[in-house]
Amino acid sequence: MITHDVRDLIGMRQPGAWLVAGAFLLSTWSTIGYIVVRQPGEWSPVLAGVILTAAVIAILQVPGDPLPLPTTIALAAAGPTACALALWGSSGLDAGWTSSLMVMWAHSGITAVYCFMCVRGRLLAPWIGLIAASAVYAVWAESLGRSPVGALTMVAVNFAPLVMGTLFSRTLRPTARAVFALRAQTITQVARLSADAAADEERSAQVAVLDNLARPMLERIASGAVLTADERIECALLEAHLRDRLRAPLMSALDLDEPAYEARAKGVEVVFIDDSDARVDGQDSDPIDSRVASAVSDLAGTVLAEAREGQVFVRVAPPHGSIAASVLHRRRDGSSVRSEIDKTGGIRSFS
Repeated sequence: MITHDVRDLIGMRQPGAWLVAGAFLLSTWSTIGYIVVRQPGEWSPVLAGVILTAAVIAILQVPGDPLPLPTTIALAAAGPTACALALWGSSGLDAGWTSSLMVMWAHSGITAVYCFMCVRGRLLAPWIGLIAASAVYAVWAESLGRSPVGALTMVAVNFAPLVMGTLFSRTLRPTARAVFALRAQTITQVARLSADAAADEERSAQVAVLDNLARPMLERIASGAVLTADERIECALLEAHLRDRLRAPLMSALDLDEPAYEARAKGVEVVFIDDSDARVDGQDSDPIDSRVASAVSDLAGTVLAEAREGQVFVRVAPPHGSIAASVLHRRRDGSSVRSEIDKTGGIRSFS
């Protein structure tokens, strides 16, 4: 199955992406640690850090292109939530506007997440989330008796990376679609060429077999000479053998050609029936179980070798049938022996 995921183009599945994310989260948690040390017992920044960490992991790990809608909503909501928790935890710091790192880290961190949301195909939700997170800062400043405009000015710098992320997405994603389309075309072409090569190889093999089996007799017939009785029998045997290869090629793969030829030479009528979906050209779509194949080969070979007259029917059943295969030997006196092979290769015989 071909997956179209922009993460493949920008290396977000590579170990290097986790290294960058780890460095980013390390700096974030260093800031959180400093705040917790300054304000013992204040754990809301830790919760904000957990939310931010989960958002970073989701950006890297959640599959889908664009991001699934539930993940998009959760990430958009993570921004204002993390910012509210971070500001609540820093409210006791006597830092004013001079220690903006203590209050800016959540807004800056979630901005990075929003930038990658743009890259992953979501353009509206990151802007909604960043505006909501900025509104949280304005409300926080108002609650402290400070200017909301000043708070917005402080976080306005984070809008620039999101603008860049949006523009980058508008450039990257059309290119990504073209790359994915070319990759799909290439895979389709390679599959077609492989199928053609396999068909040519199988055709060459069949021609070689036909040439080896039929050419001597065809040349004898083309010479205009009168065929002997033995040669007429040989023609009939050859015709039956070639018919089997066309109608039930699986039997050839089970090494039943020679036992069938010898049984027909003794006067036994042999009928092969292949109702399976198995193919013997190296591209099995639903091959029969190896245990079943071994049981059919052994049982049918034995019945064909022991038969002296009558009819022998060897059938491989459809893949969803109740049995896997059956072998029936019907004698001229009307008696018969039927053997059934189950899905595990077990054999049951009925007279």
